[in-house]
Parts: sequence; structure tokens; C-alpha cells
Amino acid sequence: MTVSFSHYIPPRNFEDVSKEFVQPIPDDYFIWWLFRRRCVMCSKSATEINEIVPRGRSKKSILDWRNRVTLCRSCHDEFHHNGVTAEKIKVMQEKRNYVLLATGRAEYVNYDGV
Repeated sequence: MTVSFSHYIPPRNFEDVSKEFVQPIPDDYFIWWLFRRRCVMCSKSATEINEIVPRGRSKKSILDWRNRVTLCRSCHDEFHHNGVTAEKIKVMQEKRNYVLLATGRAEYVNYDGV
């Protein structure tokens, strides 16, 4: 005898993993997970991980996960076209925070560590 269910009923002690907090690290997998593989500028499927403050300006920012975002190829090219200005950096940081808030990951906006 086979029993089928029309929908899943979670147990009483069910924990919603969509609200799970993952310890921030500069690893690429974490960055892809954090931004749900979406471009922070246009929401298309992301193909690149980009440093907001370029590597040439700050070597230690390479390992800072707060300085990394996911972008599609088009937005990545646009960000670097004619150089990265302070205005472009500011806009990218604002978009990063907006995406984190909009996707329910507000705890990562101002996260300073353990």
C-alpha cells in the first residue's frame, strides 16, 4: 500500500533553514550563497564576483567578504568602464545593502564578526 501526501507537513521542531545564519568568510561559495547567484545591480543571473573597492586600491579588501558582490557580465563591464570612481563605489555599496535587506539577509549588512 502506497500513501501519498498532497503537501509536506513539517514536524513541530522544524527549523526554517532560509533564516539560517552562515558565518561570513571570503570564500567564493559564501559570496554566491549570500547574493543568491544574482547580480546586485540588475538581478539577472550573476557570472562574476567583483570587489567593490578594486584590488589596486586596497590589498586587504581582497579578503574582506563585505567588499565582494556578484554581478552579471554586463554590469561588471559597466562598473569598470572608464575606471572605478568614488561615486560608482558608493552606488555599489548601497545596492549591496539593499539586496541583502530585500532578500532577508539584513544580519549581514553591518556584521562585524563574532
